[in-house]
Amino acid sequence: MKRKNIILVMLVVLSSIFALQSCKKDNTTFTIYNAFTEPTVTAPLDGATIKITGSTVDLKWATTNKDGASPIADVYFGTNSKPALYKAGATGLSITVPVVLGATYYWHVTMKDAHGVMTYSPTWSFTIFEPVAIFVGDFNCDEPAEDYSYDVSFVKGDATSVITDNYWNSGWTATFTLDFTKLTYSMPLTTWSNYSAIESGTINATTGKMVGNYTVYYKGRSIETGVHTYTKK
Repeated sequence: MKRKNIILVMLVVLSSIFALQSCKKDNTTFTIYNAFTEPTVTAPLDGATIKITGSTVDLKWATTNKDGASPIADVYFGTNSKPALYKAGATGLSITVPVVLGATYYWHVTMKDAHGVMTYSPTWSFTIFEPVAIFVGDFNCDEPAEDYSYDVSFVKGDATSVITDNYWNSGWTATFTLDFTKLTYSMPLTTWSNYSAIESGTINATTGKMVGNYTVYYKGRSIETGVHTYTKK
């Protein structure tokens, strides 16, 4: 019985020591690092169609860090809606990327501070304006002198031309060359079997409308002259 009492006393003492240790102040210290704020797009604006004079675009974004850490970013960029890594460890809040007319680009950034804390942006997009694009699609061609109109479609030839496969409503292929400085278009003398034609006029780079004079020949003899007005549908 005496032995049991001794054991009980020892247990009480040990419990008291454990309780005292638990009540001691924890002197452990922690360092808190502030991550970059979620990046916001500055330029080009998300979903924008932009005009360029060269072949590059500056991507710009904004973010802050309370610790004053220097910005370091992994930049993802490309024509895929899930762009691949373009530049790892880019410094600053902008980067210059190559682009081509008519393409749509997607991009996002991952910010990293010196301690490896990361912040992710959403994915943004923009499209490079291509002047010829407004002249691609379905049009109505009106011939006032003939009191006649018909449907005609144009596809892109290159950066300054469009092509139709139904010129004069006759299933003929013709190429219109566009001059975006003078706002004019021209079709050189083009031959289809015994027929040929030539045409030139003005363009509206905002609406895609084209108005021009044409002459159609049969075996070298002029058989019709008039005005073509192409209005985009």
